[in-house]
Amino acid sequence: MKLVLVAPPWNSLYRPSIQVASLMALAVKSGGGPVAAEYIYLDWFEFAVKELDCGPERFATVYDTIGEELYGLGVGDWIFGRGLPGARDEDEDTARAEYAAFLRERGVSGELVDFVLAMRAGAPRFVAETAERLLATGAQGFGFTTSFSQLVPALAVGRAIKDRAPDRLIFLGGANCDRPMGEAVMRTYPFVDLVVQGEGEAAVAALCAAEGPDTPISASGVVVRDGSRLVVTAPVVQSVDAVPVPRYDDYFRRLGELPWTELIRPNVALPFQMSRGCWWGEKMHCTFCGENGSGMPYRSKSGRQLVHTLRELTERQGVLDTYAVDTILAKDDNGLAELAEAEVDVTTFFEVKANLGPKALGQLRAAGVMTVQPGIESLSTGSLRLLRKGATAFHNLRFLVLCRELGIEVGWNLLSAMPGEQAGMLEEQLQLIPFLSHLDPPSTVSKVRVDRYSPYFEKPDEFGIELRGPEAKYRYVHPGAEVDRAGLAYSFDHDEPAAADGELLLALRRRLGARVGLWKKLHEQSRFTYRLGPTVTAVHDHRPHVGRGRQVLRGWENVLFRGFAHGGRITQAVATAVEAGATEEQAREKLTGWADCGWVFLEAPHGLVLAVHDSGRDDLGRAIALGGRSETA
Repeated sequence: MKLVLVAPPWNSLYRPSIQVASLMALAVKSGGGPVAAEYIYLDWFEFAVKELDCGPERFATVYDTIGEELYGLGVGDWIFGRGLPGARDEDEDTARAEYAAFLRERGVSGELVDFVLAMRAGAPRFVAETAERLLATGAQGFGFTTSFSQLVPALAVGRAIKDRAPDRLIFLGGANCDRPMGEAVMRTYPFVDLVVQGEGEAAVAALCAAEGPDTPISASGVVVRDGSRLVVTAPVVQSVDAVPVPRYDDYFRRLGELPWTELIRPNVALPFQMSRGCWWGEKMHCTFCGENGSGMPYRSKSGRQLVHTLRELTERQGVLDTYAVDTILAKDDNGLAELAEAEVDVTTFFEVKANLGPKALGQLRAAGVMTVQPGIESLSTGSLRLLRKGATAFHNLRFLVLCRELGIEVGWNLLSAMPGEQAGMLEEQLQLIPFLSHLDPPSTVSKVRVDRYSPYFEKPDEFGIELRGPEAKYRYVHPGAEVDRAGLAYSFDHDEPAAADGELLLALRRRLGARVGLWKKLHEQSRFTYRLGPTVTAVHDHRPHVGRGRQVLRGWENVLFRGFAHGGRITQAVATAVEAGATEEQAREKLTGWADCGWVFLEAPHGLVLAVHDSGRDDLGRAIALGGRSETA
C-alpha cells in the first residue's frame, strides 16, 4: 500500500520531523510499499505568511511562540479546530470571543491574540488545499505524527481527506496517541481508521506490506475498529538498534522551495536518536514527569554508532548542527569520547542529568555539545528530593558553573508548588539567586503540572493531590458534548494539598518569579571569575548589586579558595588551609564570610566556588584541561 507520512504544524521550522524521517528510512530499508514524507508545517508557514500579509521574519517569531511557548494553552490546536465535528455545532463568533478572552486572561498579548484569530479564520482553506494536494499523490494511506500542538492539525487534515475520499486510510501515531489517549482519539473522531500506540516501526512495516486500505492490520500497538468496538493490541517496547539513521531529503526539498529558505536554513539542526526510555526513570520516576508513556524501559545504541550517525546525517545534508531527541544521555557507552577524538566541527544538543562532574562536562564540550537541557528544576535540595531528581543544589550549581566556564548553553526551568513544598525551600532560593546573575538563568518559573503518566497522575493520593479533570484549554481544543476530554487530555487541573502557610507560600512563589526576572535582566552585564597564578588567585567579582570588585588571595586564603574550585569537601579544604598556616577557626570563619557574600556555596559535606574559572584559554582548551579530550588527539 502506498503511504504518505505527514508532519503537521507546529513542529519546529528548524527541525525536520525525526518521527516521519525515521519511519521513512525504515520503509526504504525494509523494501515495503512506496512511502513519501510531507512536511506540511512548512506549507503552513508559507500559507500563513501570505494569508496574514505578514513579513516572514515576524511570522517566524509568531510561529515559534505558538509552537514552543503557548502549547500549554492549546493555541496551535485551537487554530485548526474548525474542522472538528464538535466545532461545527458551535457558533464561531462565540467560540472566537471566548477563546480570545481565555488567552488574554492568561497574559497573551492583544497583538498575538489577533494573529491567532486571523490564523483560525484562514486555517480551513489551508486544510482543504492540503487535503487536495495529498490526495493527488495517489496514496492509499495517510499517517500523521502527533505531539504537542499537532493533534488537531492532523485531525483536521485527516477529516478533510476522508470527506473527499472515504476509501483512504487515515492513521495517527506519536505522543498524543499513546495508550488511553489513542483510544480516546478513535472513540471521539470516527474518521480515524487506526491509531498507533507507543513506538511505530512495527505498525508502519505492517501498513507498508498491506495490499490496500481494507487489509486487516495486526501489529503491536495498533488500535483498530471492529464494528462499534475497538480492538487494541498492546504496544511492545522495541529495540532501538533496528531504527536506521533518519532520511531528511524530503524536508530539505520542501525547504528549498520556500521563498524564504535562507531565513530558516542557517538555523536548522538535524535530530537524531541514540536511545529510548529513561534509565533514571526506570530507577526513580521523577514525580512530575509524564514523558515516555509506554516506553520507559531504557534502550540505547552502542556508543560507537554516534560518530557514524552524525557523519551520515551531516555529510548527506551539509548541515553540521545536530540535536539529540533522547530523554537522557547514556551513562557509560555514549560515544562522546570517540566524537571528541574525531575533531570535527559538528555541534549537538543532549538532555543530561545535572550531577555530571567536571570530566564528563569537559568531554561533552570537546565532543561539540554546545547546548544541554539538564532538568535542574530547583536550587533547593529539599525541593529536589520531593521531585525525586537524584541531584542536590550543590550538583545543580556546579553544573551551571562548569557550563558557563565551558561555553555550554544551559536550558532549564525552575519549578515550584510541588506537593510538600515548604517555605524554607523557597526562601533559600530567594537568598541564593542574587549571587547567581553571572550564570545561565532559567527560562521560566512555573508551577508543577500534573501530566498523564507521571506519578502525580498515576498515584495522586500518595502526594495528597486531588485531580479536577482536564485543563481548561481542552474545552476549546476539543469542543462538543460527546467528546472524551478526560481520555484525550495530557495535562490535568489539580488541587494542591492544603497548607497552613498557604498565603506565605503564594507570596514567596511570586517573589521567586520576580527575582528570576531580575536575574534574566542582569545576566548579560554580570561577571564573576577567577584566575590562578603560581601562588595567588585573582578574583574578579562584578555581579550587579553584590559584587566586591577585584581581590587577590594569598597564602592559606588562596589554598582554601582553590579547595572549592569545581567543588570540594569542606573538611578536606579546611585541613589543607590549616597546613598552609591558618587555624581551623580562621579557615571556617573565612569560609562563612565567603558564603555570606556568595563567593562559595556550602551544603555539607561539600562547598563550591560560584565564580567561573577564567584560564585565558578558549572553551575547547578548558574542555581538554578538564579531561574531555587528549592533548595529542
